[in-house]
Amino acid sequence: MKDFGDRAEFDTGLIPTILMTMFGSGNTSWLQLAKYCVAFSAVGGLVITSLDPVATAHYPIWLAVLHWFSHLFVAACLLAGMTALGVLLGARMPLPFILAVCLLPVFLALFSLVTDAVLDGDPTMELRTQSFGRLYLAELAAVAPPSLGLSALVAIFAYRAADIAQRYRTLLRSRHLPEPSLRSALPAAPMRLGDDLIHAEAQDHYVTVTTANGRATLKLSFSECVSALKGFHGMQCHRSHWVRFKYVQKIKPAGSAYVCILEDGTVIPVSRRRYRDLKRNL
Repeated sequence: MKDFGDRAEFDTGLIPTILMTMFGSGNTSWLQLAKYCVAFSAVGGLVITSLDPVATAHYPIWLAVLHWFSHLFVAACLLAGMTALGVLLGARMPLPFILAVCLLPVFLALFSLVTDAVLDGDPTMELRTQSFGRLYLAELAAVAPPSLGLSALVAIFAYRAADIAQRYRTLLRSRHLPEPSLRSALPAAPMRLGDDLIHAEAQDHYVTVTTANGRATLKLSFSECVSALKGFHGMQCHRSHWVRFKYVQKIKPAGSAYVCILEDGTVIPVSRRRYRDLKRNL
């Protein structure tokens, strides 16, 4: 990557598009994050090409766009991927992000060197006159300064990747933790219910708890019940319903919301707000 030229003005009409692309919705998945990276790179490639930088001035427009798109996309993926890896390994933010920013020029320089050599038509031409080490160091020196600015632009992707990685790390760890006995969570539950909890449902000021052995109605608020069941691998899927993940067979649309079908055929409503969290946990 080389410094951008200044022979064209920045199209300020693209600023809202870039911001919408970068920030999107709050509940991001890996697939959504990849889509954001692609959209951001495409918009960024068009904007940089419109500035007509010297580095790609001799390329056809489509090739210049492809050049900058690939650099932006690889940078976003590297920064997000390295940050997410650090979080998955147990490091706390912002340390993974700082390390990713420091390592970004090292990997991006190699990609830039190979890309520029291929697009210039003869990948071996420069190697005939200079060693690969010298070429790499020269490219690293050229890439390092703009990569710091690029890191600021794609920081949102890195932090989103960190958030997703933390959610997955928490989920993986929680699934390996043993669940408590039902009576330790809900002391009022009868012994006959056993511990194989299926779902819970709010009934005015009471809660009906269903297990593999039967059901019982307990005198407590639904919010108290949901809080008490935090140790179980399940979640509140509706304002009046809590389900255990292992008994959910499938989720399907139902009007403007959704329902989940349990193994015994019971239909449990799922709110639109909680649908993504439930689907991600199954």
